[in-house]
Amino acid sequence: MKKHSNEETPIPSMSILTQYIKDLSFEATEVARQSIEETPHLQINMQVQTSDIEKNIHAISLETKASALLKASPLFVLELTYVGIFSIENLPENMLPLALYVECPRLLFPFVRSIIAHLTGDGGFPPLYLAPVNFMEMYEKRQASKETDAPAS
Repeated sequence: MKKHSNEETPIPSMSILTQYIKDLSFEATEVARQSIEETPHLQINMQVQTSDIEKNIHAISLETKASALLKASPLFVLELTYVGIFSIENLPENMLPLALYVECPRLLFPFVRSIIAHLTGDGGFPPLYLAPVNFMEMYEKRQASKETDAPAS
């Protein structure tokens, strides 16, 4: 446990122990049609999942689904689950959800973005570069949804 010199208050720390692709699927159904003048409709969905592995060790999963549709026919469908294992110590309990749902995904996102860009490019399409994600906004929506779903007391 790290401590300030000459103080009793522990210093909060967070580190990535490992990160990896847990699940990856890419199906290019209509590569030949992608040169058509029409712009495909992109659908992108990203979710953050967390689980405790042991005390102070947490798994954070970024689950991303992306597809390109042309007249309701899929050009490609991509699913990626990217996981980071984080050590988080000495963080006040009320700050832990922000670390798990905002800061950890923010650190993992550039890797997810790169994997998706390379995969779509190698799959015969222009690389799909995901726009930056506001994980704080996602967290706030998640919290608002929980409050809405909670039974009235």
